[in-house]
Amino acid sequence: MDDHFLRAQNERRRQVRIKKAKRKNMIIYIETLIIVILAIALIVVSLKYNAVNSKLQNSTEVSVGDSSLALIDSDNSLSENESEIVNSAELMKAEVNQWYLKLVNPDNSVSEDFINAVRLKKIADGYHDGTPSGNRLDERMVNNFNQMCEAAKKDNIVLWSESAYRDYSYQKSLLDNRISRFKNQGYSDSDAKEAAKKVVAVPGTSEHHLGLAVDINSVQTSFENTKEFEWLQKNAADFGFIMRYPKEKQEITKIIYEPWHYRYVGVEHAKAINSLGMCLEEYIEFLSTGGEK
Repeated sequence: MDDHFLRAQNERRRQVRIKKAKRKNMIIYIETLIIVILAIALIVVSLKYNAVNSKLQNSTEVSVGDSSLALIDSDNSLSENESEIVNSAELMKAEVNQWYLKLVNPDNSVSEDFINAVRLKKIADGYHDGTPSGNRLDERMVNNFNQMCEAAKKDNIVLWSESAYRDYSYQKSLLDNRISRFKNQGYSDSDAKEAAKKVVAVPGTSEHHLGLAVDINSVQTSFENTKEFEWLQKNAADFGFIMRYPKEKQEITKIIYEPWHYRYVGVEHAKAINSLGMCLEEYIEFLSTGGEK
């Protein structure tokens, strides 16, 4: 009888634990869903504000792809279409064309003229390695990087740029050097080129050309084991940055896992991308379909 009683009591306890675990998992699922919904709502509100704000500055049209939609009549009053543009799906689609979401990857290149036209500003002293390839970013977001490094410093975390904006010729030299290294290891010319392209972007296809990407502290996978990496995972989105090339997204990005490579996309988008568990390629597709997964 005692054994039977103990078994029954243990079974009841086990059922209680199972119910608690199910409730906990459901709570986590609901919380995650709420975060995603709030992130998307935040983006929509932000886009709506930007659209209205731009009109107040006498903007006359907004471009979506190759088409243009008139927003304000010649007398500066809101056009009939104005009330329609608040549609969140259309706003999300239009956002894809913003500079901070520009997609550069093996399938989407930029010209040398585009690269040379990027307006740059020097990263604050102490937050770069001092080399021309590590000390400049797009002038529109360089302060975000400076502020992130400053915030990390207050937490006794040291962050600095090892590689930031790169021009076309510098990217070419990186690729050529890597090809030479593989050839010195006994690779044929063709095999050396293919191997090099897996770890160094072909000129014109590197995010560094935009001035929106930065390699932080290291270019070694072991960076993922540092307190600096841990801090970035928790805080980078607050300054508009995402880890661009996650380990689990290599088939989509077509770039190896790079825990050191961070890309500016804006605060709202960075938080949404993290909440949705997407890489930039997936997120841009998500926006371009009006938020349909």
